Order: sequence, then structure tokens, then C-alpha cells
Amino acid sequence: MTPVILVPLKQILKFLEWWAVEVPTTILIGVKNVLIDFDSGIQLVANFQLWIAVEPMFGDYTWSGRTVGFLIRGLRVIMTLFVYILIVMIGLSLIVGWWLLPLILFGLRNNI
Repeated sequence: MTPVILVPLKQILKFLEWWAVEVPTTILIGVKNVLIDFDSGIQLVANFQLWIAVEPMFGDYTWSGRTVGFLIRGLRVIMTLFVYILIVMIGLSLIVGWWLLPLILFGLRNNI
């Protein structure tokens, strides 16, 4: 039989674990799923490999076709990386905002 004092303590610790660990983990899983869904359309890895191999974009195997393919794929890789970084930063700011939510709601007090 557990003492009466330990039951509320266990509930408080369970809440703190949910608040500090489980919700940020859920946010990170959501960000990962958004990145996976986004990558299925943009295909960063495939574009990066084709960019490094200097493959032409539209079957134009001349030097001008390879140059245009290299430049367009390079810009696409850079823009995709920028969007990926933006999505990750939004996810991380959601986690930090979640952790700071009690301070925002209850305010910082100098006389604690």
C-alpha cells in the first residue's frame, strides 16, 4: 500500500513527464512526418544525386542542356534545403514555446 502523500506526487511527476517529454516528442514526430510528406513531392535526395551527376533535365544531352539542368537542380536543392530548415525551425520554436507556456501564462515574478 502506497502512502497517501506519494499518490499526488506520482500524478505530478506523470504530468511533468507528459508536459516536458511526451508532447515535444509528438511535435518532433509531426515535424518528421511533414518532412517525409514534403520530400515525397520535392525529392531532395534524388535531385541532389542528379545534380552531382550533372544529368540533363529534359533529355537534352548537349552541354547547354547539362548546364541548365545543373543550375536548375542546384537552385531547387538550395530552395528545398531552405524550406526544410524553415520547417525544422518552426517545429523547434513550437517545442520551446510549449516549454515556456507556463511562464507566459503565469508571468515571471520577481518575488518567488
